[in-house]
Amino acid sequence: MPHVNEETKVKKLGIITHFVKLDAKKKLQYLAILLIVIVILAIYFSSSGNPASQEPISQTEQVSQTGASSIEEKLQETLSKIEGAGHVQVMITYESSSEIVPAISVDTQTSTTMDESENGSSTIKTENTQSEIVTVNGSNGNNALVLKENSPPVKGVIVVAEGADDIGVKLNLLSAVETILNVSPDQVDVYKMKNE
Repeated sequence: MPHVNEETKVKKLGIITHFVKLDAKKKLQYLAILLIVIVILAIYFSSSGNPASQEPISQTEQVSQTGASSIEEKLQETLSKIEGAGHVQVMITYESSSEIVPAISVDTQTSTTMDESENGSSTIKTENTQSEIVTVNGSNGNNALVLKENSPPVKGVIVVAEGADDIGVKLNLLSAVETILNVSPDQVDVYKMKNE
């Protein structure tokens, strides 16, 4: 067994002495290749490490549904305060779902290799970019950190109010919805609520 260890030491020393004897150009090339291999391995292992980091986006879709219903509730509350409107119910439809913009961490690694030859020198620049969604620990586990939520365009609004049979109240409700949601009159319908 001691013979094998000595043989391994001699081989290692042979590689090191061979490297030391190389000229500066060859040393730089070997070091650049080694650096590129290390960067590629680091990117590979860091990207395959956490598949759960993509999951929180679907969890944040609940935020958009909650946001839409809260807008309807606020609108109902506001419209019911209009004189003569009485009890009001509102339904808003959208052209698409809301767009959630998560915080994204971008990691850019740059390596530069210089090749000095007799004809001149050339530089090779390699850039690797990796991005992932930033998550925060919450009561329900990891959730995506949401920077903002872009509301989709409103497709249409239906307002059902007790006092909608009065034309003045109906026009006031229509005007209020147009102002609050920034929609045109043809996107809003106001109806009288049936008596129960």
